[in-house]
Amino acid sequence: MIEVKRPLFVFAGQSNMMGAAVYPASRLIFFKNSYEYMHRAKRFGEVSGAFKNYGFPSGEFSYKNLTEAYGENPDISDKSKLSGYTQNTYFCPSMCNLKNDEDKSTDSFDSYSEESAGMGVCLPPFIVKGLEEEGYACVYAHIAKGSVNIKYYTQGDGAAYFCQKSSDFFADSSVRFCGDDTSERVLFWLQGECDAQNGYDEYKKSLEKLWSMAKKIGFKKFFIIRVGYWGKEAIADVMRAQEDFCKENIDAYMITRVCSYFAYKGQNMQGWFKGGTLPAFTYCRDSFYGFLNQHINEKGFKVIAQYALPNIIRILFENKAPILEEERIIPLIEKTDHLL
Repeated sequence: MIEVKRPLFVFAGQSNMMGAAVYPASRLIFFKNSYEYMHRAKRFGEVSGAFKNYGFPSGEFSYKNLTEAYGENPDISDKSKLSGYTQNTYFCPSMCNLKNDEDKSTDSFDSYSEESAGMGVCLPPFIVKGLEEEGYACVYAHIAKGSVNIKYYTQGDGAAYFCQKSSDFFADSSVRFCGDDTSERVLFWLQGECDAQNGYDEYKKSLEKLWSMAKKIGFKKFFIIRVGYWGKEAIADVMRAQEDFCKENIDAYMITRVCSYFAYKGQNMQGWFKGGTLPAFTYCRDSFYGFLNQHINEKGFKVIAQYALPNIIRILFENKAPILEEERIIPLIEKTDHLL
């Protein structure tokens, strides 16, 4: 019997990894032989978490207090009405916040609960489906939350739960897919929007701390999707820290830079993009459709997946180095030129 290589992926980060677009996903994505791991059943006392074969939403409302969320002696099929994900969850699923398309109004993401949240779009299903189309299979977990900095993953209760869900994901997947090779365990990272003000050194040290912790619970590779612009040009320091971290760590890889190239509504782009904004990287945020929400939208996630997939395959299945896009962020180019 031929053993199938089935890598285990954890997609982590803040709102753009969580999925926080205005519009819901245009359609569900169904997988043929890949799955998303859902941790809630294990938290409710089941032997294993559950595995589902479709995307959108991805992730789950990982409530901090299960009794507060579900009451005493809940049924596992119950959906909580507890909103306020910022205060009440460790992590949460992809969400969409369209209120009225005519007047371009949106709801607060904090107004949604497990029961009321819609079919939010996010990145992981596009990557998983793309891998399946190339003949590969995987299992993934989505562990992300909006408006959190990198230290949320390295200290405190959020970090503890991240480690717990990841460890249970690895253990339960090893049992469920015992005939496959699940030894390749990859942390996908799209984060940094909240850390621009902290500077290069602090962010890079935090990446080192995160990766040290992640390796202890079984991760083998660290895949970074370079962060995009988020209102402050200081985010170039985060981008540079991510680049240098990958250069200095043999098991860390930058898999695409294109998220950094997405146009941001209202940004003064002079002195930021080499060669200006390319058409492929416009309208990747719903702000360009009249909304205040600047998060990455469905088009943006598809673009990221398109550029990331070849490098994921090169690294995991072909044992080759990634081939990255030409650098287009002028502050990073100028910094590199200065060092040379």
